[in-house]
Amino acid sequence: MVTPSNPSQARSRARRDALLRAAVALLAEGGARSVTHRAVAARAGVPLAATTYYFESIQHLTEEALRLHVKERVSELQGLAEAAANGSRSADQVAERFVEALIGRDRDGTIAQFEVYLEAARNPVLRQPVAEALDAFEELAHTALSALGARRPAEAAVAFVALVNGFALNGLGRPRSAEAEGAALLDAMRALFISHIMADDELAQWHGRLREPIMELRLSTG
Repeated sequence: MVTPSNPSQARSRARRDALLRAAVALLAEGGARSVTHRAVAARAGVPLAATTYYFESIQHLTEEALRLHVKERVSELQGLAEAAANGSRSADQVAERFVEALIGRDRDGTIAQFEVYLEAARNPVLRQPVAEALDAFEELAHTALSALGARRPAEAAVAFVALVNGFALNGLGRPRSAEAEGAALLDAMRALFISHIMADDELAQWHGRLREPIMELRLSTG
């Protein structure tokens, strides 16, 4: 039986969601300073009082907007991590699918994500939700990398998330074709993954060779 409160609850959830998506759009357009009660309400098409009804402060609204973006991104990529876990694809195939999903991600959401990261450098209160966001992405990477045989998946996950974020940030400032960006990211992922599945003795040998003078290294690898 449908209770009378359900339509009201649905409207309430829709209004809250509209406010969060308006905050993401404003973050992408003008950074954290553009996210004000009035601007968010106007973008969402709701009364000004709605912002303070659902969120105790602009900071709270910004945190929740980041959490929404991260939740949706993790949900989109979860299936790829599960595919790695069930062993139905090769490591290269899993990496290719991840690259396709990452290159095709929502630009505004990505800009908003990094705007909050940058704001956290100036506002320590935002560092906890940013840490939670990074933890969520690293947990996803950990699941995939562990299934693919990474020897230290926790360390590898941190490196992979940093790699992906670096490519995303560069791509915002210097857009390239999806083909070029995807090929470069895939190559970088392969190189990083190889270093995390190498046996310890082989990895130690390479570390030793990298400490050799450049000329000697060139001759030994030529």
